[in-house]
Amino acid sequence: MDKKSRTTVNRGKQQTLPYHGGRNARGPPGPLGENLRPFLLRLAGLVGLSGSSLALLLGAVSAQAATSGAIYDMQRMLSEPHPFAGPPAPPAAAPMAPTVVPRAAPRAAPRRAVQAPPPRTATKPRPTARQGDATGALWDVISEVRTGLLAHDQGPFSSNKEDGVDINLEVIFVTPEVLDIIWSPRPHFGLIGNSSGDTSQAYAGLGWEWDFWRTWFAGFTLGGAIHDGKNTTRALDRKELGCRVLFHESIDFGYRFSKRHSVMAQLSHSSNAKLCSENEGLETIGIRYGYRF
Repeated sequence: MDKKSRTTVNRGKQQTLPYHGGRNARGPPGPLGENLRPFLLRLAGLVGLSGSSLALLLGAVSAQAATSGAIYDMQRMLSEPHPFAGPPAPPAAAPMAPTVVPRAAPRAAPRRAVQAPPPRTATKPRPTARQGDATGALWDVISEVRTGLLAHDQGPFSSNKEDGVDINLEVIFVTPEVLDIIWSPRPHFGLIGNSSGDTSQAYAGLGWEWDFWRTWFAGFTLGGAIHDGKNTTRALDRKELGCRVLFHESIDFGYRFSKRHSVMAQLSHSSNAKLCSENEGLETIGIRYGYRF
């Protein structure tokens, strides 16, 4: 039979009527309704449906069964909502981003004011003696004092005429800065007195000295001397020195056994370097002791 028409029997006559599907169509129940009703009744008994839900379901099935020979629109049935489904769930809200609360920066501890140290008062440094004098100076002037006993008129560069023993006393001064340009010599002044009444001297000059092997030292002096001896004489036991003022030189070789104390051997020579008519010269040799301040 054509889908768009149906055939009915009315009083022995056959009449073809157009088909109007839907829930309001009239007619005897079709085979689909007769088959679903027992199945739904059994399903409701099993799941314990409520009376209202069962009536609603049966009513829907009866309405569908009233359609005779109906052709179901499956696309429409699938698009309709389920009779037992509740209202559609609202769309899930988008997750909110967590609120970040900024942390307060830690407060820095207040700095304690640092007091500046009081300014140091400049003090004038005490001058120190040079050429190995590390301990200072007496009255800031005298560096060292030396004394000793010398053999009079004894030496390799002159003849021996006079006798006696010489007593020597020498004062060594701190080096002035002006003498730094000539390797910082120490000025000195000394006396040589003869025990037999022969020639005595007073001398002065500059002395250079160097330490070596930690405790040993050596040095020499250059200067001048004035004497009380004879310039010319006929006596055989006296020296003819020619001039009243002579050149005076000496060499020392010693040992320093503490910061202050030392002992040394000395050879000294006095002459006029042939500047006068006579020039016999005078030499002494002996042992001396030194004390540094």
